[in-house]
This record gives sequence, C-alpha cells and structure tokens, in this order.
Amino acid sequence: MKALLLSLFLISTIPLFAQSSEADSLNSMISNCQPFDGDICRKIVQNAIESVKGNSDEQLYPRVLIISGKAYLDNGLFEEGKQLLLVAKRISDSLGVATLRGDANKLLGIIARNQGDFEQSLAYHLSAAKIWEESGNKIQLARSYLGISSVFFDTDRLAKSQYYDNLVMGIAEELDNDELRFNAISNIAVNSMMTGINYYQQNIEDSSMAQQARDTLDYYFRKSEVEFYEGLALARKMGSQEDELSLLNNLVALTMNMENNEKALKLAKASEILAEANGDISLIIHSKINIGSAYRRLENLDMAAKYGEESLALAKKHGLARKEYVANRSLYDLYKLMGNYRQANVNLEAMRDYDNKVGNMELNEAMAKLELEYQNEKSEKQILLQKNSILELTAENMRNKRQQAYMAGGSIFLLLLVFFFFQLNRVKKDRNDKVAFAEALINTQEEERIRIGRDLHDGIGQSLLLIKKQVLIPDKTTDEIGHLITHTLEEVRAISRDLHPFHLKQFGLNAAITDMLSKVEKSSGLFVSKALPDMDELISRKSEIHVYRTIQEALNNVVKHAQATALKLSAELSESMLLISIQDNGIGFEKDVKSPVSRSLGLRTMSERMASIGGKVSIASSHSSGTTITLRVPRN
Repeated sequence: MKALLLSLFLISTIPLFAQSSEADSLNSMISNCQPFDGDICRKIVQNAIESVKGNSDEQLYPRVLIISGKAYLDNGLFEEGKQLLLVAKRISDSLGVATLRGDANKLLGIIARNQGDFEQSLAYHLSAAKIWEESGNKIQLARSYLGISSVFFDTDRLAKSQYYDNLVMGIAEELDNDELRFNAISNIAVNSMMTGINYYQQNIEDSSMAQQARDTLDYYFRKSEVEFYEGLALARKMGSQEDELSLLNNLVALTMNMENNEKALKLAKASEILAEANGDISLIIHSKINIGSAYRRLENLDMAAKYGEESLALAKKHGLARKEYVANRSLYDLYKLMGNYRQANVNLEAMRDYDNKVGNMELNEAMAKLELEYQNEKSEKQILLQKNSILELTAENMRNKRQQAYMAGGSIFLLLLVFFFFQLNRVKKDRNDKVAFAEALINTQEEERIRIGRDLHDGIGQSLLLIKKQVLIPDKTTDEIGHLITHTLEEVRAISRDLHPFHLKQFGLNAAITDMLSKVEKSSGLFVSKALPDMDELISRKSEIHVYRTIQEALNNVVKHAQATALKLSAELSESMLLISIQDNGIGFEKDVKSPVSRSLGLRTMSERMASIGGKVSIASSHSSGTTITLRVPRN
C-alpha cells in the first residue's frame, strides 16, 4: 500500500519536475519505482515522457527517453525499451550531443545483444566507442569496450573478447577506477574458465593430448578462481551488491566445473535470494540455471528439472536469447540423463537454432568487418592524406617530365619506345607465369579434393557401413559399436583439422603455431625449438590465416625434402613488422619462388600469400648450412 501511495504521489509531481527541467529528479523518480510493479510504474514512465515533450530545453526529452529506456531494459522489457531508445537516438543524432548519442547507442547495444542480434549490437557499441573516443571520455569508452567484449564472448571469439577486456583494464589502471577494474577482471575470469573448457573439450579424446588437456583445464580453472575472488573483493570494497551478485553467479559455474557441487548449490541459492531482491531479470535467470545444474550434479533430478524449466520460461518471456540457449543446454543434459530423449531433442533443436545463428559465417564476417572498420578508421584517414600528397607530387613530376621530353626530342622518344617494348615483353612473361601458376594451383586443389574424397569414402564411409551392419545384428555388443563410433569421430576430427586450424580461431596465432610444431615434432622425429613473443592481436585476422598456412607449408617442406634433424621457429617484433624465421639444418635446395611449375608450387604459394597481405618471403639456402625462410608481415 505504501508503494502504491508513493507511486501515485510521484505521478502527481511529474509536471512540477518537468517545469524545473530537472532530469535528475525524473531519473530518481523512475528509479524509485524499480523493480517495475505492474501498470503503476509504466504510468510513471509514460507521464514522465509526456511531461517533457516540447520543453524549452531540447535535450531534456531525449534524456528522459534514455532514462525510461534503461528502466525498461533493467526490468527485462527489451522491446519497449528499444522503441524509446531508437527515438532518443534519432533526436540525439540530430542535436549532435555526444553524451546523449553515446548513452543511446550503448543501451541499444545491450538490448540487441540480449535479443541475440549480435551484428547490430556490435555496431551500436562500436558507434558508442567512437563517440566517447572523440569526446575524450575514457570511462564511457571503457564501458563501450566492455559491451564489445561481451558480444565477442557470446559469439565464442574469446581472443577478441579478452583483447577489449585488457583495454578496459589499461584504462582502469590509468584512472585508478575500481568499477572498471572490477568489470575487466570479472570478464577475464569468465574468459579464463571458458578457454580452459574449450581446450579440454577439443583435445580430451585425442589420447596423445589427454594429459595436456587435463593440465591445461586445471591451470585455467585455478587462474579463473583467483581472478573471481579478486573481483569479489573489489565488489565488496565498492559496496555494489549487483556486481557481487553477477560475479557470484559465474563463480557458481566455476565451482561446479571444479566438481565441488555442494558448495556450488549453497552459493547458487544465496545468489538467487540476492537476485530476487535486486530484481534484475537476467541475474534471476542465471541463478535459477545454476541451481538446476547443481541439483543435476547432485542427482536430485526433479529439483533440477523444476529450476531448469523456470529459467527457460523466464528467458523466453523476456526475449533473452543467450539465457534461453544456456537454459536449453542445461535441460538437454538433464533430460538425456533422465532418459527423456524426446524432450532432450526439443532442447537440442533450440540449441542448434541458436548455434546456427551465432556460427553463421556471414554474421562473423560482418562483425569482423565492423570491428576492423573501427580499428582502422584513423589509419585510413592518414593513408588518404599520404595518397593525396603522393598524387600531387606524381602529377608535378609528370608535368616536369613532359617538359623535359619536349626539350629532349627524338632521343627520348627512342628510349621510351625501347622501354615500352621491354615492359610489354615483361607483362607478357608475367601473364604467362600467372597462367601457369594458376593451372598448377588448380591441379593441386583438385588433387587435394580427390584425397579428401578418398579419406571420406575409404575411412569414414567404411566405418559407417560397419556400424550400420553391427547395429542390425542383435548380439553385437555396444562396446564394439562405441569403439567404431569413436574411431570414426577421430577420423572426422583429423579431416576437419586439416581443412581449418581451429586453434587459430579459438586461441590465437601463438597457440596454433605451437600446436603445429608439436605435431611436427611427434610425427617426424625432428628436434624442434621455438622462440616466439606474444603475436596475438598484432596482425589482422586475414593476415593470421595466411601466416599460419605459409609456416605450415614451410614446415611441410622441411619434413619432406630437407633431410634435417633440427628445426627452429623464431619471431621478432619491430614497430611496423613481425619477422618470422623458419630455420633447418638440412641439405638446402636451389630456390626459385618465381617459377610457376609444380615442383616449386609450394614456394610460389608462400610468396603469393605473403604478397596478398603486404608481406614478403625471403629464402637463404645452401648445402652446408641448410635453409632459412623469413616472413616479413606488416603489423596492425
């Protein structure tokens, strides 16, 4: 009753606040109604908006729209909040007020992420970051970086996510800001946990990698735990219950992954109580998912189903796509354990829909393009200025040369004619070389397709046929079938790894190269050493795959042709270049990277790859000292 009387009083005082143009008073009034309590709070928000329409202070109306949009967002009413914020954004853009534009973009980015529209979310957060960067507001810039990090995390681009978290940490240390420090360390802790889990899941079934997978998982879990408790101490120091609750939910997940299920359930129930009091729908759902997962691990399946279904229903009601996915994943594991395969398949299909959306290549490319445009905008302006200067200088030089040519007369004409025929012959030769190279490349690609087809037919195809036959024989044991399925899955993984290096996407260039060297050492008997600085994020995504493939080709050449006993891969950093060296103690060879014939196709392909990203390959080889291949790769 008290809440109702307070709300009615606040409604009646809205015109008074509006007349005094007190946006802070309106903000306080709307905040006092949190969490939303039925139609009364909506009425307060609507009256607040109506009261400032046409106000002499033209910034007041969009400011109140932003305050109201955030209120809807905080209560899980994303679509209603989005509509208010879109209006606020349109007005703010026309006014050109940085604070309003930045706030509107940031909040729209949060809503789009919660609704699963990751490309749009990234676009909003990048726009906000650009606004805050131009206005010199480092705190708001860091908050935009946190939004960008969250989008990359949700789409499983952990390296990119951590890159922006590290930027936030840098600003936090520069400004000595505990709030930013907390947000950065919290994100880094979750990132550490997921990096360990991903590495473990991708390598545990490979017997040669199993122990390394377990050790790596243990390392990342311990690292994550230290980071979580560091964040928890910061939240308590700041007296922020919401921050403490958010981190507590993630700590529950880590505790379960570390198999301490009783402690996890206790933490999860404590977080649910805090979440209900706080009223944040996202945190409430997260708490319920955690409680359900803890009960499942403790084999109390009925309670696990109760909390799992509650969390899924809440996520669907409020349009929280990411939370809905997590709830479906938890229920899928539960119903599969209970033997309810029909319901498990329903949850699995919902998970697949989300995975297809997140893993969509066009989405990833669009996100990469948006982020790249943001990162390169300043350098592109500089390049444009340099180009204009060069063009002006070139035009001036051409005018001077024409004047000199008129003065020189016939002798210059003859020289130009000779030069023309020389250039024509060179162009013809280059064209013929490129045709020959293209033909050789096409032939190689066809041979590779034939090899993949043969692997699929002779390996996986035969294994599936055997599985089919054994399934039809009633007396055959499930162990035999299980062994065949495991063997088939290993073959699929091997082919998949050959087609695309998953380490590169998940863990970055350093980890991918290290994994490649490890496999070369195990399969060839070479003594392999490396000296690599941290190269992740130093070069573009496009450059990374070309560098990886070029190194892979160089290592294949060493294994196949060099007759070497030792191999070293090292790298050095300069201000503008990444220099990578692959050195062996083999027999050397006669090098000719320009020849298009199939014998040197690998070297030619290496050269073409490097040229496509503005880099260069150089080769030093002799029969007495082996071969050294150096890659010069431009840095970002």
